[in-house]
Amino acid sequence: MVAANPTPKRNVVSIGASSAAMGFTLSWKENPPSTHRLILIEVKTHYNWVYAFPRASVKSGFERELFIPYAGLFGYKDDVGKVVTARVTAIHKNYVELDREVPEFGTRIEFDYLLYGAGTTIPQPGRLLSETKAEGISILKQYQKVIRESKQPIIIGGGAVGLELAAEIKEEYPDKQVTLIHSRSRYMARYKQSLDSFTYGILKKLGVRQVMGQRVNLPEGGFPLEVKPVEVTTKTGKKIQGDLAILCIGMTPNSELLGKLSSKSVNKQTKFVKVKDTMQIDDDEYPHIFAAGDVIEHTDVKTGHFAWMQGLTALANILKLINGGSYDDLEPYVSKDVALIKIALGEKEAVMQTNAWGPLVAVGTWIAGRSIPRNL
Repeated sequence: MVAANPTPKRNVVSIGASSAAMGFTLSWKENPPSTHRLILIEVKTHYNWVYAFPRASVKSGFERELFIPYAGLFGYKDDVGKVVTARVTAIHKNYVELDREVPEFGTRIEFDYLLYGAGTTIPQPGRLLSETKAEGISILKQYQKVIRESKQPIIIGGGAVGLELAAEIKEEYPDKQVTLIHSRSRYMARYKQSLDSFTYGILKKLGVRQVMGQRVNLPEGGFPLEVKPVEVTTKTGKKIQGDLAILCIGMTPNSELLGKLSSKSVNKQTKFVKVKDTMQIDDDEYPHIFAAGDVIEHTDVKTGHFAWMQGLTALANILKLINGGSYDDLEPYVSKDVALIKIALGEKEAVMQTNAWGPLVAVGTWIAGRSIPRNL
């Protein structure tokens, strides 16, 4: 007697495989349901450890460690999950279309539930446009080269990436004239005033020229990644001379794909995805579609650990539905609603905002700078 073929597993699909999907995936692997498997669709072949990109744009020797392969994520157990290297070109109610043929699926993957974790785009080197490890390493080495050759680099934008990059350059090359231009009167406005004070003091000690309260006129297409005389002008008419300009501003939500399916779930002004507290998108026509991470509109700061926790809530609710639960019984995401961050300002200095000891406090190098590995 020939045994009957087992019923094929149905799919839960994640668009994107960064921090929101990672919390989701690692928890999924611990106890995968018998009826479904997880399909991660990600155009990059490797998880990018973006926290270290500012340092790796200046200092060499650890670039290879910053790209972690997705290939073995599920231990090659396709019935538990599978990573599909492709780009989603369209989302439909119960399937997605891909930009290329992939084994088993072709150009279409059906799903019962979807996690939209497409993230945001920010300028290089904060995020890289590369799709492979080799391409990513090449881009970081290109930044290392032009920064090494530059004598007067200008960093535009005093968010975490700009702060880290300015500090790393000045620490590695003390003789360079490093200018950091920031549009506001203080750094990291979402955080405590003392975090700004610590940061400003460290950069001043390093010798970074800090130009505050000046918004830059950006040329169309941005600044070229090459060393040559450049003049950066601000809205007030201030002119800053240098020989390399690196842009560290501008976060664009990757919400266009979802917006084509559900325009009402995307904020028309900010372009971030609107979600319910259950992490479902804010569109009752698609209760089986969830979103998490930097792409969503939320009071959480846009850092990896919050994306991770949002992904876990989406997973818990999807598993509840898989196990026969009702949409009326889904659990809300309970945000800690605290702004936590650690910024390495070179290898010897750092600032941090933490609640590790109870109250939310900002601390400087004497605590935050201890035990930071060179490869972050």
